[in-house]
Amino acid sequence: MKNDFWNSAAVNGLFVALVSIVFILIRGLFPMFPSLAKFSFVFTIIKLIGTIGILFYFMKQYSQEQESFSYGDGFRYGFVVSLCSAIVLAAYACLHYVLLFPDSLDAELEAIKPLIEQFGAQSSFDFDLFITYKLPIKIFGEFFNPLVWGLIIPAILANFTKNELPLFDSLDK
Repeated sequence: MKNDFWNSAAVNGLFVALVSIVFILIRGLFPMFPSLAKFSFVFTIIKLIGTIGILFYFMKQYSQEQESFSYGDGFRYGFVVSLCSAIVLAAYACLHYVLLFPDSLDAELEAIKPLIEQFGAQSSFDFDLFITYKLPIKIFGEFFNPLVWGLIIPAILANFTKNELPLFDSLDK
């Protein structure tokens, strides 16, 4: 059962990561199609809903295969799926920003530079130091962000995936 748990979580984590990768690729097209840039927020909401939906689907599917599936089992499975997804996303971020779209990270930084200046945070924020370490920071963000969501979302979804035996039925066996 332990091997089945990790195999299932790894494969499902790959599929959860693919949802995000598709939207990262779409976001990478924004500089080529400026008319898409105004829908950035909509794409983010769709990505979030899609990711939560597919994670819930995989958690529910795995819980139905088990004889008994508690809240803790649901949270553990959802977190491991999110961990596998975060690893795949970090690996894809390396590929994306180093080989596929090397200029996209610079474009993203140039887009946020006016926001930093607008809020007057330039004196406390060393933008040049940030640019020096931009790739490791971005890759860490692509790993850490899904991991944080991987703690929050499965904690909520695990309530809906419980499949516990009634107390008296478990005593009879």
